[in-house]
Amino acid sequence: MGITDVHGAVTANMGLGYAGMIADTSGPKDVASRKIETAAVAFGLAVGAGTADGSAKLGGAGFQGITVADKAQVADEYPVGSVAGVIRKGPVWVTVSVDVDPSDPVTFTAATGVIGAGLATTIAGAKFETTATAGNLARVYLG
Repeated sequence: MGITDVHGAVTANMGLGYAGMIADTSGPKDVASRKIETAAVAFGLAVGAGTADGSAKLGGAGFQGITVADKAQVADEYPVGSVAGVIRKGPVWVTVSVDVDPSDPVTFTAATGVIGAGLATTIAGAKFETTATAGNLARVYLG
């Protein structure tokens, strides 16, 4: 049941997180700043290296990390030319493209950045910490 006060209705049961949200504040994390090239990148997607030093993009070379949510951005994405937080180590929430569970390898499709299991590229040292169905949130640990 929600709560209503002078500011309006407040949901009593908030979600666990949202795509690109760092999942907790414990333990070491490694978040790098990368300038986004070629196309806007939504929060919680895997990015590869861009063509310029310190840049990232969808479809880039290798795996640079997963874009971290920045609520200062207007459309829940990083536009071309903006500087994105890219988590390389630590826990982060992502929206998965297929059903996943903790026994699945964490994989992604470079062209779109979507994360799931059984996709084109495996993320070394990563693991799913939760079970999720396609289109829902899963917690990923990048190690």
